[in-house]
Amino acid sequence: MTLYLTQNEVKSVLDMDSTIEAVEESFKAMGQGNVEMPPRVYLHFEKYNGVLIAMPAYLKPIDAAGLKVVTVHPENPKKHDLPAVIARIILNDPEKGEPLAIMDGTYITAMRTGAAGAVGIKYLARKDAKIAGVIGLGVQGRSNLRAMCSVRRIEKVKAFDLVPSASKLFVEDMSRELGIDVEAVGSVVEVAKNSDIIVTCTPSTKPILTAEMISKGTHISAIGADTASKREIDTSVLKKVNKIVVDFRDQAFVVGDFSVPLKEGTIRKEDVYAELGEIVTGKKLGRTGDEEITLYKATGLAIQDVVTAFKVYQIAKRNGIGREI
Repeated sequence: MTLYLTQNEVKSVLDMDSTIEAVEESFKAMGQGNVEMPPRVYLHFEKYNGVLIAMPAYLKPIDAAGLKVVTVHPENPKKHDLPAVIARIILNDPEKGEPLAIMDGTYITAMRTGAAGAVGIKYLARKDAKIAGVIGLGVQGRSNLRAMCSVRRIEKVKAFDLVPSASKLFVEDMSRELGIDVEAVGSVVEVAKNSDIIVTCTPSTKPILTAEMISKGTHISAIGADTASKREIDTSVLKKVNKIVVDFRDQAFVVGDFSVPLKEGTIRKEDVYAELGEIVTGKKLGRTGDEEITLYKATGLAIQDVVTAFKVYQIAKRNGIGREI
């Protein structure tokens, strides 16, 4: 029998703190060499401005394996009244190969992406970081801010989106939910000014963050660019930061933030300081000074999906949630 879980059922058992804990566990396993995870596979639907991504992984320490199939269509909300990201996750029993569960992966994708950003912030942002800037105020902007507030005492947030209504809703919802000062500003420059942490969560195809916007001591979470056609971070930023950290080297140089400057010859693969798993396991140091500028580039890892889905499966099974099929 296979357990089937809807999005509402996934939501009922998954909170941000437990997601961060699970995602950090996945980075630790990766840093110890205890995961099997090939680079993800892409199908590009160019005429629809969409992509389908297949992401398998096996985490040996918890004996969890599975596959996420996710589509990313940025125009979905406007054109079809659908989420930009739609996903399903299949968990398999590593011993017998049978499917243990099939569940909504759209909510898990949002949660684990925010959680991965938070793990990066935990190890790379200043301990006293209080002011955050968020660029791109959709699902990921919200998820990353929620997760950030779990690992740092954020007091003020500056938020920017090209869509004014998105800014208005973000300010209203997140200030009420988190009980902190959230302000909409008019540009990326205003977001970056004096921010201790900057998060980019956009589908931009052109760089939006440049070196002159970044101050000493800043941590940047580059979340939005997840394909070769997307790019949020200008090459000048990569040249300015003291530590470039990625989730997975093999994937980092596929997405536009790194693939474009690599082709131009302005950065090298050797310029990446570490994978986040190396820092979580203590093989390499995270932030070592208050004036360091650090950048964490997230591409999204299958281990994050599988470890979170496995946690959801265990809780749901224990509490009799879902439907056996």
